[in-house]
Amino acid sequence: MSVLTSLRRTATVRRIAVVATTAAVAVVPLTVAASSASAGTQALSQCQQVYNRQVNTAGWTVPVLSIWEDSSSTCNLKYGDLPHRDPRNPFGDPETAIKTLQRNLNYCYGSKLTVDGRYGSKTQAAVAAVQRRHGLTADGVYGPATRSAMNWRLWNPKLRLSSELCYSPL
Repeated sequence: MSVLTSLRRTATVRRIAVVATTAAVAVVPLTVAASSASAGTQALSQCQQVYNRQVNTAGWTVPVLSIWEDSSSTCNLKYGDLPHRDPRNPFGDPETAIKTLQRNLNYCYGSKLTVDGRYGSKTQAAVAAVQRRHGLTADGVYGPATRSAMNWRLWNPKLRLSSELCYSPL
């Protein structure tokens, strides 16, 4: 067997193992701390960082947008976050949080957004479309209820691989 054939078989087996492993993922639910209604999510703090929450013993993680230096995911992103909502409070990295959301909307929902870290009208419309798809109030604000309803692409830091499919944390 040639080296090239061996490499191809190894790559194929690895791809099959990743798909099989991710398909069997028992995803831990992300808790919904607030409703998706505009009045409830508008008062929340801006999501300012991303951390990966492990969802199973195989090492798969889901990105969680959260408050700066806190694991609380009771936060939101909304139209006009460019990237900091309040320039007098320039803490955290909301640009990365917005980019993570945009990448996920592109991969899992085919949104075709520019990944620029700015929550503009196209990101707002993509979030509203996801909210409608999942039976939520379509206000275009990304908050706890939207996050919990969304499908997410998982990441395995041990394997340094992203899942090929998207999964709902519910």
